[in-house]
Amino acid sequence: MDITYYTTYDTPVPYRSIIVYPVTVREYANFSLFSQCLLIDKNSIPDPRIISMSDLEYIYQATLEDSLNKPYLFWLDRLLALSLRDEKSFEKIEESVKRYNNDERGKPYFYIGEEKYTSGDYDKLKLIISEQNGVELTNENISKEVRDSLEEAQNYKNKLSDSKPASIEDYIVSLSISTGWTFEYIYSMPLRKFLKSIKRMDNLLHYKIYLASSMSGMVEFKDKSFIKHWLSNLEEEKYSDVSVDLDTMQNKISLESAKK
Repeated sequence: MDITYYTTYDTPVPYRSIIVYPVTVREYANFSLFSQCLLIDKNSIPDPRIISMSDLEYIYQATLEDSLNKPYLFWLDRLLALSLRDEKSFEKIEESVKRYNNDERGKPYFYIGEEKYTSGDYDKLKLIISEQNGVELTNENISKEVRDSLEEAQNYKNKLSDSKPASIEDYIVSLSISTGWTFEYIYSMPLRKFLKSIKRMDNLLHYKIYLASSMSGMVEFKDKSFIKHWLSNLEEEKYSDVSVDLDTMQNKISLESAKK
């Protein structure tokens, strides 16, 4: 399902009889928590029963077995309320209990209004909400071991550079200072556009620095392609800035596996 038009112009996405709205910066804290239900990596769990489940089945089952540590169904309920801007119909706990259930075959479903939604619908809503709000879903084409190694490499790189990720408040302040936009305007921005604005602002700043340094003659870059125009495509794979030798990484994984 291609929703490029909707994400480009920040318009809500129609799906069946519902309208899925983009989340704003003001809603970031809640969205950040609730959207964790979209990032569940169930296929990395070495259990054939779990791997054979749909994502929605696992959300139901995991919550049923351990709702304290895995409140996935509660997060999904709150995420839908946020994305559909339908807090009123989602506000009663007893209604939530009725809304999510399994049919006679044990297949999960849920209701939004009077309409029934199944696992296939959840998968499509998951993609819509993720793309609409700049959420990068788990790349299951990369094994968990490799992803863990890349994450470790990223953390090590950050440690070497003594850099910590800025808070959402820092991003808001930085964007306001650099653009002159008011805080109220930024709070109302769609989260996707806010994240893209931060990324583009950072790219513009570095472009100006590198270009000025190169033209001054005081600094010479061996690779001229290093200076990319600030309007270049910024889309890139996660961890693409982490330089990790594949053979070394695979050897490390093999060594760790041998220890078990």
